[in-house]
Amino acid sequence: MKRPMIGAHTGSGISPDNTLASFMEGIRSGADIVEVDVHAAMDGTAVLLHDESPYLLTCTFEQLNRPDMRRRIDPAYEEHEIATLEQILQVSDRLGTKLNIDLKSAASIEPAVKLIRQYGARERVHITGYSETLTARFPDIPVMINTPVEVDPRQLEQYDKFAQRICEAAKREGYAGLNMNYRTCFEPIAETAHEYGLTVWVYTVNELSQMERFIRMGVDAITTRKPELLLSLLAP
Repeated sequence: MKRPMIGAHTGSGISPDNTLASFMEGIRSGADIVEVDVHAAMDGTAVLLHDESPYLLTCTFEQLNRPDMRRRIDPAYEEHEIATLEQILQVSDRLGTKLNIDLKSAASIEPAVKLIRQYGARERVHITGYSETLTARFPDIPVMINTPVEVDPRQLEQYDKFAQRICEAAKREGYAGLNMNYRTCFEPIAETAHEYGLTVWVYTVNELSQMERFIRMGVDAITTRKPELLLSLLAP
C-alpha cells in the first residue's frame, strides 16, 4: 500500500495558526509538508494570514506588524508577529521542508511566485487555494486545482462523470493534481486522477477512520491538524 505524504495543516500544534511558531510545530511534528495561508499587504509583501482583512488594502507589512494593528487583526497575534512567506521559505530552504502555499487572494499570486523563484523552491512547493490563471501565467510552478468543496447530490449519483470532468479539466489546464475537501473525495476520483497522471491531496482530515479510508484509497497526501496521529498510522 502506497504511503501518502503527511501535510500539517497550519496551526497543527498549540500556537496560533499562521505564525512562525505554528510553522515550526508543523515541521517538528514529522510531517512531510507544512501548509501556510498567504495574503498580500498593501506594499506587496506576502504575509501569513487566513482571513481577508481591510487592513491588507491600507497597510504595509511594517504597519500590519505593529502590536496595536496585530491586535486589531486578531487577538492571537498580540504575542506573535505577523510572519512573511519569505521567512517561511528561508526556514524551509535550510531544512528542505515541502510547502503547501494556500493563496487566499489574487493579490498574493505574484509576490508568492516571485519568492518561490527567488529561493529556488519549485521542487518543494505546491500552490493551492486561489489558483485561477496560475498555470497559464507561471507554468514552472506546481499548482493543485481546488475542486468544489461541496458536491451536488445529483453529481454523487453520477460521480464517475464528475471525476472524469474534473480530471480532464485539471490535465488540460496544466495542474499537477487535485486538492480536495475530504467530504467530496471518493475512490473513483482517485483512480481517475492517477490514470491522468495527477496527484490527489485531501484536506482537512482529523478523524482516525477517515485517515484510514484515505490511506486505503491511495491518495497522495493527507492534510491534517493531527499529523502525529496520522504518522502513527503509517509507522511500520
